[in-house]
Amino acid sequence: MSAQFEFAAAPKARTPYFVVSPRRVLSEILSKGWVESTVPFVAFLCVIFGVGLTSHGYFTIDNLRNLALYGSDGGLVVLALFVVVAAGGIDLSVGSNFAMSAFAALYCFHVLNLPVPIVLAASLASGAAVGVVNGALAGLAGCGALLTTLGTMITVRGVYTLASQGQLVAISSSARTDEVWDWIGSERVLGVPVNFWALILVAVAVLVMFRQSRFGWHVLAVGGNRKAARHGGIRVKATIFLAYTLGGVIVGLAGFLYAARENAVASDTGVGMEFFALTALVVGLGGFVPGRGSTVAVLIGFATIYILNNALLNAGLRGDFVQLAMGAILIVILSIDTKFRKHKHRLLASTYVDPVAFEVDAVAGAKGLLPGEIAAKLAGADILAAGLIDGPEDVILDADDHLFCGTRDGRLVRIAAPGYDEVETFAQIGGRPLGLALDREGRILVCVAGMGLVRVDRQRQVELLTDQTQRSLFTIQDDTTIRMADDLDVAPDGTIYFSDATKRYDIESWGLDLLEGRPNGRLLSWDPKTRKTRTVCDNLVFPNGVCLTHDGRHLLVASTWTCSLLIFDLADMRAGPRVFVHGLPGYPDNVNRASDGGYWIALAGMRNPVTDLAMRFPGVRRRMTRAVAPTHWLFGNLNIGGVLKIDAAGRVVDAYWDEPGGPLYMITSMREHKGALYLGGVTNNKIGRIRLAAADPSWTGPASYWGKAER
Repeated sequence: MSAQFEFAAAPKARTPYFVVSPRRVLSEILSKGWVESTVPFVAFLCVIFGVGLTSHGYFTIDNLRNLALYGSDGGLVVLALFVVVAAGGIDLSVGSNFAMSAFAALYCFHVLNLPVPIVLAASLASGAAVGVVNGALAGLAGCGALLTTLGTMITVRGVYTLASQGQLVAISSSARTDEVWDWIGSERVLGVPVNFWALILVAVAVLVMFRQSRFGWHVLAVGGNRKAARHGGIRVKATIFLAYTLGGVIVGLAGFLYAARENAVASDTGVGMEFFALTALVVGLGGFVPGRGSTVAVLIGFATIYILNNALLNAGLRGDFVQLAMGAILIVILSIDTKFRKHKHRLLASTYVDPVAFEVDAVAGAKGLLPGEIAAKLAGADILAAGLIDGPEDVILDADDHLFCGTRDGRLVRIAAPGYDEVETFAQIGGRPLGLALDREGRILVCVAGMGLVRVDRQRQVELLTDQTQRSLFTIQDDTTIRMADDLDVAPDGTIYFSDATKRYDIESWGLDLLEGRPNGRLLSWDPKTRKTRTVCDNLVFPNGVCLTHDGRHLLVASTWTCSLLIFDLADMRAGPRVFVHGLPGYPDNVNRASDGGYWIALAGMRNPVTDLAMRFPGVRRRMTRAVAPTHWLFGNLNIGGVLKIDAAGRVVDAYWDEPGGPLYMITSMREHKGALYLGGVTNNKIGRIRLAAADPSWTGPASYWGKAER
């Protein structure tokens, strides 16, 4: 190849270091999860600002310490209720449970004279016991959560009243002191009260639970959709039971901290706490929202309500007026938050698709080879496995002539040689299998949209090699996840190069990437020695097919929307790509080797003047996405496809088209194997095969890469 194609003489492809777009920045910010907490956070800032202006000295260090000291147990109760609500439940008994747990701690400490660690265990056990009852009734038995916890609220409050009245004198007259007890109740660590550190630790634990643990994911799944969670194999009843139990344990800890601080309980301890916690939860989450794990937002809601309530009481206002003011403020916050969430989704939808002016090179080098100018060679193709497969985006043949392809339902299927009329599931992968390749050991490598890079060995074992790469430097949105692994090839040293066609869209909405015309894709590599993935070249325009050149020194990458093929020097990948072929008459998909030293290019669709013109006017495409139904959007002729043959220098030397209305449309892949060309299509339910008169009848892809296998 090097004798016929001068790499250094080829023009360099334009690959920007970063994409500048105010609309994209706005859409990426709006798509972040923390944006949901914008209104609660703004409300918190307004409360801080208002209290600071109206209350002199409120935010002094000493007062902040007092707020932390007396508010920690309330924050823990809010977190406990949050865990239950995330699982789709509710707990009206948290106030009564809080009082009972505090009494259990005081009784064990002052009456039974137990060591502090055992006092803590007793308090936790008391809270857990109420959680177990709630979980057993609301979770395991399937009783209504509202009525169940209302019943336990009344029952536990009654038990607490009787128990506290019976032991009030013994507790209040006790003279016992303990250094650990006093340290927990009133001392500081690094200037911060001990019980506030307990709140921080529990908050971090809950945050990690929802983000990193399987149990936390199960809780959110159950809260979001119990039916779907059950179908996904999650034990719904057990998850709800454990959520109530965990909530009870956290309430027990809050009661213990309260007892250590106050050293006393009263008849009204915990009264109204459930409504305070519910209010904080509603303010933080923007409503009573199961299936959400926004721990920080919940703490913001708690801080807002706690500081506002405290400031109003310190101002000398009556309790009933404070309740009225709190209710009115809550209604205002929720109204604003509801409006924001509603318009946020609209704003995100209107800004996310971000077209840019984009001009494709004129068709060149294919004169006399376009449809209508040459015989429809694919009209005589054999049709294999018709109706037995669905969506074979890529096809490949192994050293034993067996044919493999992926299907729309996430399977890798084998069509056995020599008849190619028996289809079997070779492996169940999941996702959407796209590009295929064989490594030196004959294992099948698969690019799977929505999953990443997968390897299937000869024993049909599926192994996920990678699903993430390093994050781009100039982006707000986290793009570490590989969203649309498309095609791949293997270098002589075993390194796997594969394309992530678009970082912004999924397989179901890849057409939006065409409407944008932006460099949203990237070329990645996976090193089998280090098992690490890195981004070789970012900001490519829908990189698709990947093919190692015959000499093993260069890499071809199809850039679908630019209708061109790029070429990389494997010895200097940092130099970026150069243009190998440009001005193709259609949208290139997969690229593969040919037996004569050239290459095959699948064209998934043909260009037309209207689409090429529309690409120059981003405003037209933007308005189209807003005002026109997706089924009527302007796309290229994606129902017309074919195959081009190019030589080692990148010149188009032949073309293969089907007749209008023929069975082989939107061709996305082809493989030459022993004198025949096998054709796949992402929207087809069949595979085409055409005999190549001038091809080497003994040539195979695996032998071209790895040499002939020893028998």
